[in-house]
Amino acid sequence: MSLKEIEWEDLLYAIQDKKCTPFIGAGACSPWLPLGKDIAKEWAKTDEYPLDDSYQLSRVAQFLAIKNNDYLHPKKIMRKKIGKINPPDFSLEKYRDTAFSILADLNLPIYITTNYDHFMESAFKDKGKDPVSEFCRWNNFAKAAGIQSVFDNPEYKPKESKPLVYHLHGDVDIPQSMVLTESDYIDFVVNLNQENTSSILPATIRQTLVDTTLLFIGYSLEDINFRIIFRGIMNYLGFGLAQTNVAVLLPPGNFVENKRDESQKYLEKYAENMFKVKIFWGDASIFSSELRQRWDKFKS
Repeated sequence: MSLKEIEWEDLLYAIQDKKCTPFIGAGACSPWLPLGKDIAKEWAKTDEYPLDDSYQLSRVAQFLAIKNNDYLHPKKIMRKKIGKINPPDFSLEKYRDTAFSILADLNLPIYITTNYDHFMESAFKDKGKDPVSEFCRWNNFAKAAGIQSVFDNPEYKPKESKPLVYHLHGDVDIPQSMVLTESDYIDFVVNLNQENTSSILPATIRQTLVDTTLLFIGYSLEDINFRIIFRGIMNYLGFGLAQTNVAVLLPPGNFVENKRDESQKYLEKYAENMFKVKIFWGDASIFSSELRQRWDKFKS
């Protein structure tokens, strides 16, 4: 199901006015990287996870950390698993309609990702841009390790020629920065709601969340990342979002038999009421292809 024409028009004008901020989820990396649920099932089988929610990556990762008495253990495994996979050349015509290619061509200043990989940065480089990669300081590791942030410079502002890719849940090259286990997600939300959260959400990011249209691509409605962003970050901001946001979501696979249409309509109202988003039901590739066509026509 697509968006209404007026909703597409609002999104395209927001992109044109540089008032759109993409949030990039794991689904945008398909088929190059495995999904979290597939990684979770693989780890659960290999390490004999004892519970019946083996599709929950955060729960399985927590199990691995406890089993090995090392909170970094699942993060090291994740780094080895996805760090060795190189992204394709997004400047090639055959990848023109992929999520990363079209997102890079939108020429926006800030891109927020809950992925650990550097696919977005690679897409920018393939398009001749010089991206700035930064990760969220949700714990004390970066400060203790003396890792500097671009936000240490009070004059720093993201530019279209040097777009910022902000890794909200950590960077694959720095395992300690990754939000992966169940306890990581809890700590992330707790730290986010502390009084002083400028290191987690720098002023530039906070302002972006307040006054731009948010475009979520690569998520599902059950995705813990999607829920954490809204119920954590938006609660932190202390008010509802005024603008209409768009979420590209995979349809749930557990509709009641013979009630798919009714269930889908309810979920659309649910998402709009809970998260203030308009839903495009489909995967990232379908949406990206349509966005490419509409954006090219809009510009002309």
